[in-house]
Parts: sequence; C-alpha cells; structure tokens
Amino acid sequence: MLILVLGVGILDLWSLFGKIFPTPADLLLSIAICSTVVFWLDRTSRHWIGLSGEKLTSEIRRAAITLARSGSRPEKLVVTFQALLSQRFHTQFAALLFDQEIRYSGMLDFPADRPAYSALCDIGWATPESLERRRSAPALAELREYLLEHSIGVMVAAPRGSPTPSLIVALGTKLNRWPHTYPEVQRLQNIAELMDNILIHSRLTTQAALKAKIEQVAILSRGLAHDLKNLITPISSFLVHTDGQFSPGTAEHEVHADAKRSVKLMADYVREALFFANQLTPKFELVRLTEISAATSASTAAHLSRHGVALRIESPLECSLVADRALLQRLLSNLVVNATDASAAGSTVVLRIAELRPGWFRLQVCDHGSGISPENLGRIFDPYFTTKEFGNDTRGFGLGLTICQKIVQLHHGVIAVESEPGRGTTIHVDLPQTQDDFPPESTS
Repeated sequence: MLILVLGVGILDLWSLFGKIFPTPADLLLSIAICSTVVFWLDRTSRHWIGLSGEKLTSEIRRAAITLARSGSRPEKLVVTFQALLSQRFHTQFAALLFDQEIRYSGMLDFPADRPAYSALCDIGWATPESLERRRSAPALAELREYLLEHSIGVMVAAPRGSPTPSLIVALGTKLNRWPHTYPEVQRLQNIAELMDNILIHSRLTTQAALKAKIEQVAILSRGLAHDLKNLITPISSFLVHTDGQFSPGTAEHEVHADAKRSVKLMADYVREALFFANQLTPKFELVRLTEISAATSASTAAHLSRHGVALRIESPLECSLVADRALLQRLLSNLVVNATDASAAGSTVVLRIAELRPGWFRLQVCDHGSGISPENLGRIFDPYFTTKEFGNDTRGFGLGLTICQKIVQLHHGVIAVESEPGRGTTIHVDLPQTQDDFPPESTS
C-alpha cells in the first residue's frame, strides 16, 4: 500500500513540478518529498496499530520496572521476568542464565569454558539462522549446535560487548515457529540489560538488608545472652554446692536433676548466642580438609551414636585450603548435627568433599531425612527460626544455620540448600582455596 502511495505521489508531483523546475530537478524533488511523507506514514501507522518497536520495547520495560517495584526477592524476580519474556516474545520458554564462573546456570547450563561461549561474547547475540549465514568456524558451529539442541530461538549476552557478561538470556523457539528478526533481537538486548541492572540492584539491596538484620539481631542476642549469663551463674553455683545432698528417688533429687539440665541448656544457648553476636575475625591458616573432616567426625560421634545414625566421609582429594580451622570445624559440625537430627535411626549422613572448579572446593552434607517444606526453606538461615520440636533433647535455638551462614560469609564463600520433603536435604558450601587476607605464597 505504501509503495503504491509512493509511486502515485511521485508521478503526480513530477507532473506538477515539471511545469516549474527543469529536468531532472523536478523528478528528484518529487522523490525526496514523497519518500519523506511515506516514511512518516509508515512510522505513524505502525504506532497506531501497535507494530512500533519502540512502543513494544517501552511496554516490556514498564512491565519489568513494575515487577521490580513489587519488592520481590531476586529469585522471585527471575521467575517473573522469565514469564514476562516468554509471554511478550511469544516463545516456548525464556531462561535467565547467571555467571557461576565456570558456567552460566538457570533453567539451562551454558558452559563458560567452551568456544561457543567466547563466540557469543564476541558477537553479542545469536540465532540459528544468523549463525547459518556466517562464515563457518568451529566456535560458531558449536554455538549453533547448542541452540538447536536446546530449542533456543535466540540468545543474547548482557551487557553488550562485555567479555564476561553477567547475564545471558535465552528464548525458546517461537510458538508459530518463525525465526526471530533483528529488530526483535535488538529489543531483547535492550530488555536484557534493563533486567540485568534490576537484578543486580535487587541482590545488593537484599544483601544489605540481610546484613542490617543480622547486625540488629546480634545486638539483641548479645544483650540477652549477657543478662542470662548473669542470672544463671548463682543458680549454677547453688546446684554445684548442693549436688549429692538429695537421695535418689526423692522429689528433691528429681527437681535438682531437672534444674541441672535446664541450666545446661541455658548455658548452651548463651554460648551459641554470644558466638553469633560476636564480631569474629578469622585466623586464616593452611588447613587440610581431611583433618577437618576427621575432627568433625570425632566431635559429632556421641550425637550420631545417640541417634543411631552413621557418618560417611567421601573425600577422594588430599586437598588444603586457607581457612580458620576452628570456624570451619564448627561449620561442618553444625551441619552434621542438623542432618543427624533430621535422620531416622539406621540411616547415614554423608559428608562429601570435592573440587568444584580450579581454586574452589565444595563441601556437602547430605541426609535422607524428613526434608524441609517449601514454606520453611527460605527462612532456615533466619536467626532463631527452627523447625525442631519443643520440649525434647533435639530442640534447637535456631542459631545453628545462621552461624553456619556467618562462617561461610567470613570465608567469602557461598552456602545453599536443596531439600525435598520426605526425601532429605543437601547443603552445599562452596569455599575459595585462598583468601585475600592470607598471603598467596603461603598456600604453596
């Protein structure tokens, strides 16, 4: 239609300008005026009927910003962003992949140590069709094979031009099976960079809020622990001085024994609360993980025996890392004790040590116990949150995993939990082999 308008307009103006201007000025002027008008009509009509790329981009950006203002955690934002992209680009799926140093992971795994990754970083975006048109190269062929294998219609890296992008967005093939056009790719790159910025800001905000929350609870814990310590000191002294003065079987003897157990529990709580509240400074040294695992086995042996649970250590590597020996043992002991409490008699808790990637080790504690419900999974690191039953020997103070998280943070590592109700829990602890506070040459 626009071509017809262009042709008719040129002919009409040519005949009109031919009476005023000499040839070929009349023809050139007619073409220039009609082309400008047709270009304006094209943009205006596209905007009217909703085909404008700027309008679609603006709509998706507004939707993403609205979702970000909802205050959702980064994990929730990722899910909603994926749904938004899949809906607006009419694809079978959308996946946001994040940098994990050796791979980009999310709904898909994209290895960062393969030529396909370097190829994507160099060109910024790829579709199977665009790679088919490029000059043949092993890296591009591998990238195209990856796209076809996972039914990916387009993949973009954000930010553009970065040799190590923080986010990779992959969209599945379109529902109508048509290829993604270049304007759609540009639109996706624009939206991907916006989402990358939003998610980075969300993660930083969440971390700052968590740090502030932990510091506030630590102050409360410190004050409460000191008050309790002062209160139980005279009671503990009285129980020590009156020990053995009551005949077994009498009511006084039973009350005395109950008081001793209660004081011990309060003393344990005070110790845990002070450990959590103190501003710890790790004393880094080179430690062997086999020694730490052996010490963990020894320190938890009585607890394991009391519950009828076995501990199996899987450590095929004779490896060392820079860490605070006491804190690292405390970390593993807490995790093993928690796994033991969740396990049935006769079962086995596994402590596994493996190399995650060059310069990093992964410690795993796995059980096949009751697992953690989805509604509790996001709260297990909160101070004083516990799912253990009240009134028995396994009742926790809700500080064990909070302390574990604090120890991992002091070692600049990452702790994560995978759990399925009724099938068990696995806790991953990823730790760097060296620390900035420790001279690298000392680790050799």
